[in-house]
Amino acid sequence: MAESGATSREWSRRWELAAGGLRTEMPKTIFISCGQYTDAEKQLGKQISEMVRTLTDCEPFFAEEVQDLNGLDANILSALHECVGFITVMHPRGEIRRSNDFIVRASVWIEQEIAIATYIQQVEKRTLPIIAFKHKSVGREGIRDLLHLNPFEFTDETEILTELPKRLAAWRTLKPSGVELQLTSKTAGRQQEHDIRRLEITLVNASNRVIEKYEFEARLPSALLKHWSTNYPTEVRCNVPGLRCFRFDQNGRGALRPHDGLRYPITFEYCTVCAVPEHESRLVGNALVSEMVLGATAWVEGNEYVVEKTIKQLAIEREGNR
Repeated sequence: MAESGATSREWSRRWELAAGGLRTEMPKTIFISCGQYTDAEKQLGKQISEMVRTLTDCEPFFAEEVQDLNGLDANILSALHECVGFITVMHPRGEIRRSNDFIVRASVWIEQEIAIATYIQQVEKRTLPIIAFKHKSVGREGIRDLLHLNPFEFTDETEILTELPKRLAAWRTLKPSGVELQLTSKTAGRQQEHDIRRLEITLVNASNRVIEKYEFEARLPSALLKHWSTNYPTEVRCNVPGLRCFRFDQNGRGALRPHDGLRYPITFEYCTVCAVPEHESRLVGNALVSEMVLGATAWVEGNEYVVEKTIKQLAIEREGNR
């Protein structure tokens, strides 16, 4: 019975081990497209990064801060594809003379990143909110001439740092566009004088495309399933003591239509009463059970989505939805 009395920290560690040693969930990121030609521009990018960390629940991606074994260009393209928000700062980079006049251009890199963000919005039809800052001397050209970025114009970088917190206020709870993995709990009656709950795992397709193939893995503490002696045909081997793992795919559920959810969500009934360790008092046992982690991973079109919640979190959300 030792595994049933695991602490919340031990449950968290077991979940990490079950996921392959470390959690593989990618945090929501906000892409920061800012010049790095001068030390002042690099410092501005870092200050914007810190504001993103402080004022939103997202992580910033600023290329100057990225250090890993992948090429920087690959990192940038991947970050642009995965980001949930895009902040761009256009500094002047010199004059370009045209037939009748001249124009002050922005960084070629910044213009390219804006073009990719535009592709995501216009062609992939993904929601990608943008905050744009443009130096007053920078002219409009290229694809920017066709867009409605509505940039905030600045002459001094301190103006950006003053304005950005106001703009970020609306980004405090950005969600990834396209696909969302959801984990909820509902009441499921009583059995043998025990309150039974039903865990529901579903996938929401918020994109404009049909998703033909997908795969799930669900992980539940084995103590939550002790109420029943059921055999689960979808159960797979789990090498972590105290956890049970289950695999599902699109077979029997069909394709995910645009702006729709799973036709048949994945469900598990669980019992928190049976999960209380026998050697613990009711008070301590309930506290341990409330910190047990349930979760799921979905793989869709080469991307991985992870959701994890404790019994306590699920109960709070369930009561709030009544």
